[in-house]
Amino acid sequence: SLDRQEVQTKLLGRAGFQECLDLIPQVRDLTMDFCNCKYAACLAALEQMKPSLCLDVHLSDQVDTLLQQIRSKGIVQYFAPFMSVSLHSMATAFSSDVDSIQKEVASLIVKKELSGKIDSQKKILYMRRDNPRLTAYRNTMQFSEEFLHTTQALILRMNLLRHDFGSYSTRQKK
Repeated sequence: SLDRQEVQTKLLGRAGFQECLDLIPQVRDLTMDFCNCKYAACLAALEQMKPSLCLDVHLSDQVDTLLQQIRSKGIVQYFAPFMSVSLHSMATAFSSDVDSIQKEVASLIVKKELSGKIDSQKKILYMRRDNPRLTAYRNTMQFSEEFLHTTQALILRMNLLRHDFGSYSTRQKK
């Protein structure tokens, strides 16, 4: 599933696709709701469309998975600009209860789709920031391993060329 920026540029920004969306106002409205961060309205519209989507031969098996992915993408995008967010406000934004939002957020954290930690007592989701020193150290270690591998390969090649070790074809010229 696409994030908000990709939906705006790849779908809503194209005239041909905009014409197709105008033919199906329900889809246009839920797409606009998703882009405008009106997740409760978007998810409600998707739930209303679910019976007709289940009748589609190609979509029927994936409807529940698609709806869950769209909801997960919305949760991730809702949390993205914040350092911390109340699970109560998330529950309101997604027209859900706090316990189910907490379970969804926990599953997204386990799947590594969301980088955060939950304060279960205060019902607050905190952004988990990477340690810049640890990130720099890991990048340096990766670069040094690549450098060592490349250097060893070059030394081996130089030694093979120095000792005239190689396979040469013996063709006779006519």
